[in-house]
Amino acid sequence: MYTTLGALLGLLLAIWLIINKIHPVYGLMTGALAGGLAGGLSLIETVNVMVDGVRDVSPAVIRILSAGVLSGVLIETGAAAKISNTIILRLGRKHIYLALSFATFLLCAVGVFIDVAVITVAPIALSIHQRLDIPTSFLLLAMIGGGKSGNIISPNPNTIIAAENFNTDLSSVMFAGIIPAFIGLVMTMILVEWISQKKQVSKEFVFEVKDKSHEQLTLWSSLMAPLVTIVLLALRPLFGV
Repeated sequence: MYTTLGALLGLLLAIWLIINKIHPVYGLMTGALAGGLAGGLSLIETVNVMVDGVRDVSPAVIRILSAGVLSGVLIETGAAAKISNTIILRLGRKHIYLALSFATFLLCAVGVFIDVAVITVAPIALSIHQRLDIPTSFLLLAMIGGGKSGNIISPNPNTIIAAENFNTDLSSVMFAGIIPAFIGLVMTMILVEWISQKKQVSKEFVFEVKDKSHEQLTLWSSLMAPLVTIVLLALRPLFGV
């Protein structure tokens, strides 16, 4: 109990330092050191616990960095824009909210962080806002809801750390979140439609893409990086790699 109390005090100290503009790395290290000492550990024991903790978390950190590399590849090559634009065009005017939600859902599900996914789809949403006079708050809610739903099954820090803590495969954690993810997507659609039911869309929607940097890409080439990532993640539970 005394050690738990020390850990809580250390956590509160780290949060307070970060809020007060201290670099997160230094804030976390200071909080961990203070928490160990406050919890009754000696200085040597506290340092050993910190070192062991870093060693245990290192695999998760490497996977998070790998997910970041995937995000960078999708963005820099224009693959993310190609995927989102294709979804919007295929689903069309009658399913604007679903198209935006599903675009951010898919981007987040393959490893793109939600803020990056929203920024990627935002130009399309702004184009819809200008042509159909739909409030941007409705469009933003659809994108954020879809992105958060996609996060449930993506190789993001939450799923990676959960897999590490429960000693299970990352792909197993991702597959377990498929049904909750689609429930979240459906609930997003219900919520957006409910709050926007008084806003009638009467204008004709003509989709136009100003950024044409991704036009040389096909949809299949854009999906290649996410597909390769999914195959690599499946190697461990299927073949022990």
